[in-house]
Amino acid sequence: MGLLEGKVALITGAGTGIGKGTALRFVQEGAKVVIAARREEKLQETCALAPDSISWVRMDLNVHDDRAGALQAVVDRHGRLDVLVSNAGAQLWKSFEDTADEEIEEIYRTNLASTVRFVKQAVPYLEASKGNIVIVSSTAGRYVLSPSQWLSVYGASKAGLNHFTRSVAPELGPKGIRINAVAPGLTRGEYADGSRSFDDEETQAWVRSVTPLGRMGEPEDIAKVIAFMASDMASWVTGQVIDASGGWQIAAG
Repeated sequence: MGLLEGKVALITGAGTGIGKGTALRFVQEGAKVVIAARREEKLQETCALAPDSISWVRMDLNVHDDRAGALQAVVDRHGRLDVLVSNAGAQLWKSFEDTADEEIEEIYRTNLASTVRFVKQAVPYLEASKGNIVIVSSTAGRYVLSPSQWLSVYGASKAGLNHFTRSVAPELGPKGIRINAVAPGLTRGEYADGSRSFDDEETQAWVRSVTPLGRMGEPEDIAKVIAFMASDMASWVTGQVIDASGGWQIAAG
């Protein structure tokens, strides 16, 4: 029996990267999964890998009705929602002075404001099931390299999510809802927006030099931690931010 046997999960941003890896891990652990994101083609590609266990719904995290529709789709298809994995977000790897006002607005609207709103909308569903929430944050929200490696705006948005996780846990706990965050380090497949490439050997060497485990993370590495935090094995854990980074903050944080 898997860690999530019989559970129903909604995972956002699951067309690629960590979200996709998490959806596949949840299926391996026995869950039924609905994945949500903007790019339908990518969602369909993920579903095709486990068509009996994964279905999809198009959702723009910044649109209230899309968020509501995704939550309702889960209940319509499976009768309840046990786990919300809030993985969708905007990425930015850019110097602070070069970051446009519109980019700052997008990062904070998507990564912080819309995520918080989504959690609020999910509360009635998760209260009914005594379920839990896992927010995908970032080690950039907890630690700072010197210099900050062009993550100032992005990192601050994730720091906000970390504090939200800690602050809201005492309010959700009496409702039977746990909430935790997983903070990945550099993970392959997570910078598909073109703001930074990690494919060149120089960058790979830098990643190895600041990571005690000597490599870049894979989506599966993060997915395993998310699955544990979503499972009953972590039933006594709430309000925590768990690093999943190969230890890079030990060497460089």
